[in-house]
Amino acid sequence: MNKEILAVVEAVSNEKALPREKIFEALESALATATKKKYEQEIDVRVEIDRKSGDFDTFRRWLVVEEVTQPTREITLEAARFEDESMNVGDYVEDQIESVTFDRITTQTAKQVIVQKVPRSRARDGGRSVPRARR
Repeated sequence: MNKEILAVVEAVSNEKALPREKIFEALESALATATKKKYEQEIDVRVEIDRKSGDFDTFRRWLVVEEVTQPTREITLEAARFEDESMNVGDYVEDQIESVTFDRITTQTAKQVIVQKVPRSRARDGGRSVPRARR
């Protein structure tokens, strides 16, 4: 169980008066960004956090296309169908890769990234938020 992730989600959710799901989404994005920085090539990454345990998995993704223009991010339909015949253009082929370590330093960095990202997404949502109780 990754209690650090759950603690970050809870703290930022309370601090910003936002739904936990928004915080999880921002954290998944932050972890994907941290993972991309580990690679010299530009790759596409997706992170999926288990909302109950805080555990997360990281996946490298390739977009299925007719003709590859970005070899580190795309795969041909023919190659994708070699692995899975149901693949279509626009789908993603994913391989699980090593996740970044979520230690105290990563926790602080992720929290800062989330705090910066979340207000922007709230503004895009029309500024709706749950009013905070006065003390």
